[in-house]
Amino acid sequence: MTRDIRANPVVIRPDTSIGNNSAEADDEFLFECFVDHPALDVTRDVTNSKMFVLARTGGGKTAIIRKINQQFADTSSVIDLSGLSMDYVANSNIIRFLQSINIDLDLFFQALWKHVLCLEFIRLRYEVKNDENSRQVFGWFRDFFRSDGRRQSALKYLSEWEGKFFITMDENIKEITAKLESKVSTELSAEVEKFNARAGYSRTLSSEKKSELVARAKRIVNAEQLAELNKVLDLLSTYDSDDGKYKKSFYILIDKLDEKWVDETIRFDLIRALIECLRSFNKLSRLKIVVAIREDVLERVVQDNRDIGFQREKYDDYFLRVVWTNSQLKELVQRRINKLYKKKYTSENVTFDDIFRNKIGNKEPMDYIIERTLKRPRDVISFVNECFQKAQGKTEVSPKIIKEAESQYSRIRMQALISEWQSAFPSLSTAFKLLANRRGRFTSRDISDKAFLDEFALNIDQRGITESDPIGAGVNRYIRDGAEVASLPLVRTLVSELYRIGAIGVKTSSGERYIYSFQDVPVISPDSIDLDTKIHIHPMLHRALNVQDEPQRSNA
Repeated sequence: MTRDIRANPVVIRPDTSIGNNSAEADDEFLFECFVDHPALDVTRDVTNSKMFVLARTGGGKTAIIRKINQQFADTSSVIDLSGLSMDYVANSNIIRFLQSINIDLDLFFQALWKHVLCLEFIRLRYEVKNDENSRQVFGWFRDFFRSDGRRQSALKYLSEWEGKFFITMDENIKEITAKLESKVSTELSAEVEKFNARAGYSRTLSSEKKSELVARAKRIVNAEQLAELNKVLDLLSTYDSDDGKYKKSFYILIDKLDEKWVDETIRFDLIRALIECLRSFNKLSRLKIVVAIREDVLERVVQDNRDIGFQREKYDDYFLRVVWTNSQLKELVQRRINKLYKKKYTSENVTFDDIFRNKIGNKEPMDYIIERTLKRPRDVISFVNECFQKAQGKTEVSPKIIKEAESQYSRIRMQALISEWQSAFPSLSTAFKLLANRRGRFTSRDISDKAFLDEFALNIDQRGITESDPIGAGVNRYIRDGAEVASLPLVRTLVSELYRIGAIGVKTSSGERYIYSFQDVPVISPDSIDLDTKIHIHPMLHRALNVQDEPQRSNA
């Protein structure tokens, strides 16, 4: 006999939750309640070129990485970035010396990534666990390509590592870096000693002397190792394609690029080098390297890049943007509520509608909640958990409770948004003051007033302007050139960047609907914004910014 949860209500306890906001700490719900998002099929398909899973924080990147690792436990490897010893590179006096004379280390960083990933594939693919296995695998390569003259340089490269295919990635990184250090020390020993002995040594160099050092250093930090590694990839690809019986797929998974896994002085350079080098791994038809990357981290990489050859469009074929629909988010919540109630209360199926029974105004509770998110799993989970916290001791979550929970949820989400984009837009917390204490809909003209922009620019200037921050650059121009020239460019920048992070939607002409970065185009050009551009503050932020509620209207 089926139990009716409405007729036999259960009291919501203090520990009621549909999971952790973080996928890393969500084992209780993540796998059992996993929603088969189309992005999972794309990323685990070794024939698909998409290898970068791009999403906002809380958008499901880590969940996809963890799901692939669970499904292919025997043929996947998760790279522990914190254990890579990349700080050995950042703290190297030789690396610091090269940076001080403005040597571009991108080729070295690419070779570093390519080397460790090649060896990781060999270790994973051929189950190399010790020195004996390692030498055996190299023997197979040597015998197979013995009479192929084109492969000899690749074999020579691998011969240096024939007994080391099993060593850890951090040992690989230290050894490769030590080789570069040795070459630079041999070629430029006297200059390195002076650099180590005197702070600011590189600033005392004449332009002629610096040019000479740069030319000598470039001969060491060149593309030779990258060319050799490309030949190694060709060798591995040819060897694998000859083995028709072996059809397993292999996955190397990289996550947590947004965390403190290496010193900030080289972190974004290393991420850029990783993006640059991974395209060449498409040669290995049975290997899929999957990298989870946050949209704000990619934005910072693009902002900090000084190489005009590094253009976002060149890599579009390799990036998969994870976007969630309302129905997928509803399914995610439904599965988690059902699991929660089966575990804590009853063996019968319990639905979202059994707990959230009444409309908020004319809105269904689930629609109301999703409307106040950036359509990310983390947002929805966070809002529902806040509702349960406010509903302790109750048998259902009423509209009044949802409204009370929204206040706390809104403050948490605004602070999370600031933290998420802090590295790309450090002036964001000040920019949010543009949105506070106003109506939910206004135009660009409403924030173009000189007195208003003067105060805004002063606040940004006092906080310190970061060179790579587009908002900071707009403020610099405003201070330098004056309001008459620079007020419109500054307003355009502010609107485009607030749109990019999801804080606002925009409507650039009366015949269009409001668009939002998390579900429509992720970036809009500042040039498409004028003083008549309509702006809608995202409902997620209304409570935190004390935005005045408006009558329900269409987005059209």
